[in-house]
Amino acid sequence: MASFRFHVALVAAKLSKTVIRLLGRNGTHTPGVIAQKLCPDFLAQAPKAPLAICVTGTNGKTTVSNLLTDCLEKSGKSVVSNRTGSNIVPGCMTNVINSLNWTGKCRVDATVFEVDERASRLILPYVNPDYLVVTGLFRDSLKRNAHPDYIFSVIDTYCPDSAKVILNADELCSSMLKKNSQRVFYGIGAQPDDKTEPYNLIADYQLCPECGTKLKYNYLRYHHIGDVVCPNCGLHSADKKYLATEINRENMTLTMREGDTETVYPLIHTALFNIYNEVTVISALREIGYQQEQVQELIAQIHVPDSRHNETTVNGVTVIQALSKGQSAVSSSRTFEYVANEEGRKAVILAMDDLSDRKKSIEYSGWIYDLEFEQFNRDDVVQVICSGPRCYDHKVRCLIAGIPEEKIQVNTSEVAAADMVTLDGVDRVYILYDCENYGMSCEMKQKIIKRLEEGK
Repeated sequence: MASFRFHVALVAAKLSKTVIRLLGRNGTHTPGVIAQKLCPDFLAQAPKAPLAICVTGTNGKTTVSNLLTDCLEKSGKSVVSNRTGSNIVPGCMTNVINSLNWTGKCRVDATVFEVDERASRLILPYVNPDYLVVTGLFRDSLKRNAHPDYIFSVIDTYCPDSAKVILNADELCSSMLKKNSQRVFYGIGAQPDDKTEPYNLIADYQLCPECGTKLKYNYLRYHHIGDVVCPNCGLHSADKKYLATEINRENMTLTMREGDTETVYPLIHTALFNIYNEVTVISALREIGYQQEQVQELIAQIHVPDSRHNETTVNGVTVIQALSKGQSAVSSSRTFEYVANEEGRKAVILAMDDLSDRKKSIEYSGWIYDLEFEQFNRDDVVQVICSGPRCYDHKVRCLIAGIPEEKIQVNTSEVAAADMVTLDGVDRVYILYDCENYGMSCEMKQKIIKRLEEGK
């Protein structure tokens, strides 16, 4: 039974959310802070929804948790989710607060939690999820996450053994999580453009974590993502219950094999990282209990969140906002590759410097030199605009990558940089922004759209 302190904290948090909403703000963080101050074990005392899903991982967790929430809602369930990415303890507590009525009873069918991987030790034991979905573990910001092996140890230690864990078999680090729990694996089978040797600047898992022998990749997608085997001790990628066998970008279809059955799903996005996100969502829905036909219908109704990718076409020029996660060279390099491989002549604006870090100027800038700017050293990328406080670091990295200096421009103001974009003869303009900079990127996009509408 919940304590009197719990009920006081719940009412105070709900009142604060009401006030914050009246002030025109979302109220995704502060209610959780208040609840935690008044009742430190609020998460442990809170009643749980009939279905609780946690999503974590270095990259993709916001997209996956949003897509899962969309599917559950479209199937008729009442769901609460921390959609905006408020994924540390106060945000997850606010999520729980939203799932309860004023008397402390659960009012929803399901809760979906996006969980910051480093903060998972303070969330997973108390949320006690039915399912933990892990997108993968990569090298990320040194300041935030140190090393993938450290994050692995946090999740492995603090995830309750009772949770069914849904893992990416193509990502060696996270696929070894929770060996004593019930585990299910998904992945993408061999594709025509796969490689067999690491080729990126960053590839963390080249040696066997068991015996130290150089790993053999049956196929490699990017960084250390692929199907792997150790020629010495036999360690190998896990068998996949859910396997994407065919990706048809022309027809926008994705074929998934499950046992002896193959099912064709709508493909919601052509970028490989978003295909992995979709495979993750399909696998999770199947494990929750949805039939293939139901999942097909649900996938057909969803799209990648606008805060991660959106497009607007004006007078023949398409302006695209695409998340390019700051201080994460792996994530941003995959966005670079996606942009570079899109058709047409492209101008690219970089707005990737973290808004919160710039206040004290403590960001570690070395990650910029791990970014694969070589992706932009091609004829159809006609302009690269480096913007923000560290624009000159980005320019130096562009020059190291061999991009001609006449294609590079710099501006310490991201918004002002939108006026520098070359629009004549360009088919696409890409605004690549950090997680914290979405609002700023919208302002940049509006300036470019206005120029297109005015013919300037």
